[in-house]
Amino acid sequence: MARPKHRDGLNTGPNSPDRVGEVILSHFTLDRQSGLPLYLQIAHELMYLIETGVLRDGDAPPSLRRLAKQLRISFLTVDKAYKWLQSRGVLATRRGIGWRVTLIREYSDQDAREQLRLTKFVDETLVAAIELGLDAMAFARTAVHRATALEQRVPPRKLAFVECHSEFVDDYVVELRKELSEFNVEIRGMLTESLADIMNKKCADGDFLNRADYVLTTFYHSGFVQQAVSQLNRRVIALTLSLNKEALYKIVSLPRNQRVGAILGPTDPAPTIVKSLEYYRDVPPGSIPYAIVTDSAAVNRLRAKTDSLAYTIPCQARVSSFLKKNETAILLRFGPAEEDIRKVQALLGSSSRRASVPLLT
Repeated sequence: MARPKHRDGLNTGPNSPDRVGEVILSHFTLDRQSGLPLYLQIAHELMYLIETGVLRDGDAPPSLRRLAKQLRISFLTVDKAYKWLQSRGVLATRRGIGWRVTLIREYSDQDAREQLRLTKFVDETLVAAIELGLDAMAFARTAVHRATALEQRVPPRKLAFVECHSEFVDDYVVELRKELSEFNVEIRGMLTESLADIMNKKCADGDFLNRADYVLTTFYHSGFVQQAVSQLNRRVIALTLSLNKEALYKIVSLPRNQRVGAILGPTDPAPTIVKSLEYYRDVPPGSIPYAIVTDSAAVNRLRAKTDSLAYTIPCQARVSSFLKKNETAILLRFGPAEEDIRKVQALLGSSSRRASVPLLT
């Protein structure tokens, strides 16, 4: 789900928190009618700003008192939000420095050097093939054929995908298996709530996680998952929460005059989902209201002022129970974005080059 990176053009860096804070505050909105606690709205909003690049690794979020004053809420509410993010490994604080964003680094310098080395080798090999009078495309096709055969001799790489909703896990695993079918890879889905048990007990999922090459999760859970599997020394890859094509088509196909509202689960990342809907509907920030499905009053208020509803899988049973024939409702399903797929493909390609396999005969 491609979204604009609002940070571009700010002309500021990690050591310029004031300017970043101004941008954050200018876009910050709370929905007091949604039923979602204010501290979670603040936490989810900051997660969205980190995911979209407004806040980067090492940046300082707005101070507790500044954000509380701007939003006209209690200092303790903001403090609770920041500590919630701290518990998930997204924010950290030290005496004399204050709060800072802490992110998992996706690419190492070694990865960059290896990619450059690979590109140089491919270029030199193609030049040598042409100098020998070989057709470049025929050479490339043969190389792909031999590489595919070689790939089958590499022990299957193992990818564990972790999310909080079983339905999200199923959707991501299905999409990852489809997009990574060219690789000899085994993918298994797991729930965040079961990670502690998996890590401490002998079971099939625990054994798989111990032998996994990479652990995948959505950006929203990346800090938590990184902490949970830290003793395994496994690389955690954060993926975008991206609308699948079917849901995206339905959203953009709604008439322009349709008033759209969203019904979300208590643990859904509300700002990420709502702002993505606003982006694809091409409406100003704050135009699409939302309600938490467990708050019946908030849901009723939302239905009274909207024409169409968008809802996530955790809300499906509740929405089905009250939906009328004349109401338009769109089920939002998610999967990895195209750039996420390319990232994982690059990692698998890199790991296969390092694997020890017998030569083809």
